[in-house]
Amino acid sequence: MAAAAHQEWQLSAEQRDDTVARVAQNLASLTFFAGGSVPDSEALRLATEFEKKAYTVARVEARTTTGTRPHAETFAAYTRKLASLLLEASKARSAANGAADASGGVLQPAAAPADASQVDLTGVREFLVAETAQEALASMLAEGAAVSRIKLSTKSFGAEAAGVAADAIANCAASLTHADLSDVIAGRPEAEALDALRILSNALAQARLKVLDLSDNALGEKGVRACAAALSNQAGLERLAFQNVGCSIAACRAIAELLTDASSLAALHLHNNMSDNEGAAAIAGVLARAPALQDFRMTSSRVGPEGGIALAQGLSAGRRLVRLDLSGNTMTADAAPGLAQALRGQQGLRALYLNDAGLGDEGVAAIAEALAEGSIELEELELAFNDLTEDGAASLAAALWRRVLPALQELDLCQNQIRRAGALAVAKAVAAAKGLRLLALDENEISDAGVDHLKAVLKAAGQLGTLGSLEDNDADAADEAEGEEDEEDDDGEAADTADAEESDLAAELARATKIA
Repeated sequence: MAAAAHQEWQLSAEQRDDTVARVAQNLASLTFFAGGSVPDSEALRLATEFEKKAYTVARVEARTTTGTRPHAETFAAYTRKLASLLLEASKARSAANGAADASGGVLQPAAAPADASQVDLTGVREFLVAETAQEALASMLAEGAAVSRIKLSTKSFGAEAAGVAADAIANCAASLTHADLSDVIAGRPEAEALDALRILSNALAQARLKVLDLSDNALGEKGVRACAAALSNQAGLERLAFQNVGCSIAACRAIAELLTDASSLAALHLHNNMSDNEGAAAIAGVLARAPALQDFRMTSSRVGPEGGIALAQGLSAGRRLVRLDLSGNTMTADAAPGLAQALRGQQGLRALYLNDAGLGDEGVAAIAEALAEGSIELEELELAFNDLTEDGAASLAAALWRRVLPALQELDLCQNQIRRAGALAVAKAVAAAKGLRLLALDENEISDAGVDHLKAVLKAAGQLGTLGSLEDNDADAADEAEGEEDEEDDDGEAADTADAEESDLAAELARATKIA
């Protein structure tokens, strides 16, 4: 990952971007299994900030008074800084969410006993053998050990090391409630990896788990079935994750088959898989058996319209959703009516993420209407990259004005085409939201004049500080588009199209308030 031997240490833009993505995913996972939550947009923002800081530290440490340090040492400094920032943020976010949960916030997982101990092997990647596994898990193997939480990530277990870990787990089975087995078979041949998973899962079957994370393991259907004992014998399982595991259609069907009791399931996370519509339908079967579900994530999993409709039907079986994330699946407007119907019954919904879902104006309008009709007081709403235009922004603004506004804290509409009129309508609708922290409107073809107008509206409402970056907004494209519309004006006069659209949207908002 470093440059040539005599050159100054550096990483390519692609390597840095990949690091940011991994850090964001790890932050979300760490926070999730510490009993908190972090929105994807916030995780990405923090990951970008952390990577910049770590890269600066590494570049500084790369230089010495006599030349440059070995690249391995510099890279180690880079990863140490990243790990430090990541852990600090995870602890801070989890503590904040814990405080919110105690006061009736988003999701309150079962609290660990005050004297609970934890074993966390996260750190330098290492292939464990029996001897090194005994050293790493010594506290669990000790007589009278009462470990409640384990995280074995970044340590690769073969069959022998897994046998030691199984003994450690069995020794703490009476107290163990949280098991993070993400990224524990890296680099192992398939047969050995499957054996290790089977050994670990058989041991976990003896515990009464509340949390199980199997993310970042190349599972596929074979891997999922290797974990059968841990999945089939956990009646009290509350939180389960299969992120980045190669969760194919067959693997999703295996999960649905093996997870025989989902009655206690409060959180189910799947991300970056290849589940497709049929896999989503299988997962929908799990949702239909999970009436207590509060937090569902199935992102970047190749789910189309049919899969989106199936998931919506599954989600309708419960009424306790607090957080829903289906981003990165091209479900299109065809899935919107089903999703809208599922949302109407979720009075406690506080966070909805539908980025890059291909909803378009029609789909966003259906979702917005459902939120308004259900009087759902969202705190976070993300609809970035959905081919949304001024018309869709009008529908959304009306919904925000009517019902959703009071609790709104974050609204992300980046990478659409809502332009000046749509941006102003939305800004005016949310300007009175006292708890608003972020209004993200970048990459929306807003002209420079539109940006100035937008800032003026928010400034007048005392909300200018909530406006996110507009650095990537293509003002030139906006000016060109507005010019083309002026040329097509039926009267043949140079009308200010943006202002006309803004007036139409204002009228829409006025009608909405009368309806409300």
